[in-house]
This record gives sequence, C-alpha cells and structure tokens, in this order.
Amino acid sequence: MGSRVDRLAAHLRSSPDAERLLAGRVGGALWLVAAVATVALPLFPQVDTPLFPWPALWTAGAVVWGVCAIFVIDWRRAPSWVLPTANAAAITVIAGITLITGGVDSPARLYIFFALVYASCFVDARQAVGLVVACAAAWALPVVGDRGVPAAAGELAMALPIFAVVGGLLLMGRALLATMYDNAQRLSEEHHALRSIATAVAAGQPTDAICSLAAEQAGRLLGANGGGILRFEADDSITAIGTWQDTGTRVVPGTRYPIAATSPIAAIRRDGRAVRLDDTRLPGAHDSPTLRDNGFVALAGTPIQVRGRLWGAAVVTSYDPFTFPADTEQHLSEFAELIGMAVANTEEVARLEADATTDPLTGLANHRAFQERLRAELGRAARHGSSVAVALVDVDNFKAVNDAGGHAIGDSVLRDVAGVLGEHLRAEDVLARVGGDEFAVLLPESCAADAVAALERARRAMERAPHTGGARVTISVGVCDVAHAIDAEQLTRFADGALYWSKEHGRNRISAYDPETIHELSAVERIGALQRSQALTGIRALARAIDARDASTREHSERVAKLTARLAEARGWTADRVALLHEAALVHDVGKIGIPDAILLKPSRLTREEYEVIKDHAELSARMVEEILGSEQVEWILSHHERPDGRGYPRGLRGAQLSEGGALLAAADAFDVMVSTRPYSPSRSIDDALRECRELIGEQFARVAVEALEAVYGPATALLDAA
Repeated sequence: MGSRVDRLAAHLRSSPDAERLLAGRVGGALWLVAAVATVALPLFPQVDTPLFPWPALWTAGAVVWGVCAIFVIDWRRAPSWVLPTANAAAITVIAGITLITGGVDSPARLYIFFALVYASCFVDARQAVGLVVACAAAWALPVVGDRGVPAAAGELAMALPIFAVVGGLLLMGRALLATMYDNAQRLSEEHHALRSIATAVAAGQPTDAICSLAAEQAGRLLGANGGGILRFEADDSITAIGTWQDTGTRVVPGTRYPIAATSPIAAIRRDGRAVRLDDTRLPGAHDSPTLRDNGFVALAGTPIQVRGRLWGAAVVTSYDPFTFPADTEQHLSEFAELIGMAVANTEEVARLEADATTDPLTGLANHRAFQERLRAELGRAARHGSSVAVALVDVDNFKAVNDAGGHAIGDSVLRDVAGVLGEHLRAEDVLARVGGDEFAVLLPESCAADAVAALERARRAMERAPHTGGARVTISVGVCDVAHAIDAEQLTRFADGALYWSKEHGRNRISAYDPETIHELSAVERIGALQRSQALTGIRALARAIDARDASTREHSERVAKLTARLAEARGWTADRVALLHEAALVHDVGKIGIPDAILLKPSRLTREEYEVIKDHAELSARMVEEILGSEQVEWILSHHERPDGRGYPRGLRGAQLSEGGALLAAADAFDVMVSTRPYSPSRSIDDALRECRELIGEQFARVAVEALEAVYGPATALLDAA
C-alpha cells in the first residue's frame, strides 16, 4: 500500500510539468484542426477567397507549428511566455483569415472560440484576461468592414460580456481543479505521514524514533526548516522527545529545556491552544531564547492531548518569516492528534509489555524477563570469559502459611520474602518471582561460592525477620554456575536439582550443584514445565488484556480455545494434542498488541490500508510465542487466517499446505466472530453460521474443519434439506 501512496504523491508533485506538456500538445492539435478547416473554407458558398496564397500560407504555417508543438518542443523546459504568445498569435491569425474569407460571414470567425477556451484553460489567469478581451475584439473586428466602426463597437459591447462569462467560468473551473489538486497532494502527503507513523508504532519502534519521524513528517508537510515533539514535564520544563531539522545540527532527542515564561511553548501549556508566530522579531511577539539561539524566527505549535490530558506540543519552525501556509494551525492540529494517538498507543504497548514482564504481586521481574536477562548475561559471559551464577529459592512449607492465614497473609509473606532477598543482593543482581512461592536470582560476575555466600546471608535474615501474621518463614536454595552448564536451560535445570536436594535434606538450607550427584539430580525436570507455565501465564494475561480493549471481543480467545479443543476432539485427536491446540488457541491473537486502537476498535468496516495493518497480527502472534510454545503450535497460530483457496494471510497457503490444527483454529476463530455481536455486524444463529461455513468449504474453510463444527453443533436443517 505504501508504494501506491508514494507513486500517487510523486504523480501529483509532477502535475505542473504534466499540465504544461498537455497544454502544448493540445495547442498543437488545435492548430492542426484549424489548418484542416482552413483548407475546407473555399467549399463554403459565402467564401469567395481563393485558397492561394494567404489561406494556403496560413495552413502551412499552422501545420508546421502544430507538428512542432506535438512532437518536437519539450514543453516542460520551454519558457513560460511561449504558450500565451502562441495563443495571441492564433487570435491575430484568426482575425486576419476571417477578414479575407468573408468577414462576418466567414466560417473562420468561429475559430476564435478555440483561442478563448484554450486561453481560459491553459494560460496564466492574468494573461488569460487580456487574451479573452483580444478574442472579443477579434470577434467584433469583421463588423468594421461590413457595417462600420459604430456597429463594431456595439458588437464588441455585446460580445465582451459573453466572452468574459465563458472565460470566467472556465477560469473558475480551472481554479477549482487546482484547489482539488492541492488538496489531493496534501491528503496524499498526510496519508503517507499517517501510515509511516502507524507502521513505526506497529513495529514497536522506540518512542523517540516515532516522535522524530512525526517531527520530520510535520516539518516537511508544512514547509518548515525544523520540527519537534515536546513533552511537558512536571518541573516547568520540556523534553524534546523527537526532533528534525533540514539543515544544521538538530537538537538531540532527550534534551530538556526550561520553559521561558514569555515563550510560545509557555502559552501553549497555559492556554491549551495553538500558537502561531510568523515573525518573533516583531514588537509584542512571544520571546523564546531557544528559538533565537537556533536562528528560527517563525514558529507554529499546537498542544498534543493523550487520553484527555495535555501531554506536550507539536511545533514547526522556520528560518524565514511568514513562510507557513495559511492553514498551518489546522493541519498541525490534525497532525498533533495523530501524534497523540501514536504516543497513547506506544504508552499502552509499553504498559502491556511491562505487565507481561513484571510480577504484579511483588513488582519483581517475572519468569519471561528473568529468562531474557539470563540469556543476555550468558552471552556476555561467553564473550568476556566471566562467570554467571543462578540461584532458585523456594519458600518452605508455603502451603501451610496459606492454609493457616489465608491467601492475603500468603501474599504479604511473599512480598516480605522478596524484600529480604532484595536487601542482601547487589544492584546488578536480578531477582525475579518465577512461580507461586519460587524466586530466581541471577548473579552476574559471580561463581557458585559467591552466590552461596550472598544467599546464606539472606537465608539467615529470613529466619530472624518478623513476617505478617507471625509466620515463621524459611527458604531452601539451589545454586549453579556456568562452570557446570553450557546454556540457560541446563543452568536453571541444575540449579533446580540443587534446590530439590536442599528440600529433600531438611529444608532451610543452600545447596550448590555437584556433578558427583548428577545421577540423582538429572531426573528432576520440573523447571522446564514451570518456566513454560509461567511464561504462558504472562502471555495469556496479555491476550486477555487485548480482548478486553473491545467489549465485543471480551473473552474471545477463551471461547475460541474451547471451541478449537472440541473440534480437535471431534476429529479424534489424542488428549495431549488437544491440550496443545487449546494452549495455542488461547494466545492466537496476542499479536494484536501491535495494532493501534484507532484500527482495532474501529466501529465501521476497515479500509484497505487499515486491513493491511490488521493482517500483521498473525505473524506477530507467532513471533511472540515461538520461544514458549512448540514449533507445531507456533505454526497453528501463524496460519489461523490462511484459507484453502490461497487468499488468506500471511503466506497465502493453499489446500494441503494447511495443517489440520491451523484449519481447526481458523474455523473456530471465524465461527466465534459469526455468532458474536460486533460493532460492524450483528450476531448470527448457529444454523446460519454453519450454513455459511458449509458454502465456503474449499474457499475459506477446510472440509475437515466444517465437518468437525457440524459434529459439535449438529447439522443445520437447511443443510440437510440442501443435501
């Protein structure tokens, strides 16, 4: 879509040259038509003038000029005076031919309307006025020879208003077309800016990159030399989140400035309205030291609202006064609305991302964040030859704490444990909650002995610390370092084995992994399932949050997962594989986190451009879960919008290329949409939905999926009748 918009914009920008080319060639064609018509003049009874010499000479000249105008002259490089001069010459020649071929009775007199229309359509407006008057004079000129000057003056008085009205209407139509062209060009540029920013947001680019792109798009759109997206801070300062300049050194994003009380930015923050200064040097204008220091003398700015609050301002600046278009404030306000949407969506994505990587009870990193940091530290340790240790911590007999005091006490105890552990760790250590009562510690630049010493201090403090409800809390710890493991999975598995050893040998102790006991510890594979479970919990929470953004899709993922599992059961899948498909279906739409609210929550049908953005969510969903789910599950998620006829996305698979799991998930997803009420469509009955699914076998749905739907819901009566 972007390439089509770019081509349209390029075409619009080239229209002035295209217009001159068209004008020159149309003029040439009119000269050729006039030449042919002149040859035919002697055929008219009222024309007694022989073809030779003057009509023939005029015809030859018209043919030569017409051919040159069409095939020889490069009108895009020709001087601007050529077109009006050629038009004036045509008026003069038409007047002469009219006089020598019968005067007021000459058919050549009608040629003047060619010149009138041409002048109104293609010549500069001021020059066209003079040419229209010349056309009226040429029309009245033959009357001088027939009925005298007074009659010619009367003819001119009658013709001039008529010619003026015709020419004026054509000029007005031309001006309207020029306005439409300008609007189309601006619309194309605005659309390009919108899509550029929306694409950046959907791709998850950093806020400063998105805002710098927005500043550049706004500046170029309004013919400015600089642009900025500024965020208001609580201490009466602004931070340049995104900046752009066409020349010189731009302000570095992240730079903070105090807001001068006399500056236009202060006025925007105080009044919440747009400000325009065409020349800051004029008496009484807002004074801004920042503008002066950077050489700018003109500024236009408008507030940016994010979810109803004043977030900042979008500004454009110029080195020259009075350079901004008249409607700059309007366009900048529209652009600021776009920026506000982008910032709001970016903030929402960041919040959801934080929710997905943070344990809500303790505020610590969760399992996903811990694993990401662990892999990063292992990579760094491998490059620099340093050590990394991992400790897994489990609260002893935590179930008894919950049973005795309730979950509220249990939650408070977990927060206490997190606090005590954090007090005895270094700033560079990473503490995470990775299970119900299990914590993990990543200790960079540490060996197992260092980790044991640090955790031993925490263990002793845990014994002595008072806890909510008077509970006595102890911990068991397992430690392993990279001397005994080659990757993150093995490191955490061995640490879990050491933890298991601690709990099996009396609890309230710390054990370091010992290769001599590997035959006992290697059987402990619980960490893999725990990691996977915790990561999936975060992803599922994210999927539920995405569904909740729209009331019409609330619990959509859960419903689709249940239906998909029932379809798999109807197909005779084993319980294990049904569970895998159910697991994948729960998070099949998690990639919608990258879709802007303006598109995802749009109450009406999507445009083609918006639909292209929506289509990205299947691939993004697959990428988000590829390190948590199995490869087959990822494939099911990736293909849940594929179709047997090859018109699906993102890969356009056909027929046998579709997996059965992906076909079942696609059918369940579409079926839930059919029977649910959406802003753009009412809910349908199960019978109607089944009937449509049957009709679309081989196109949108695989036969096995529709047969499974019928097995679950029973065939509709209409389908039986049709059979």
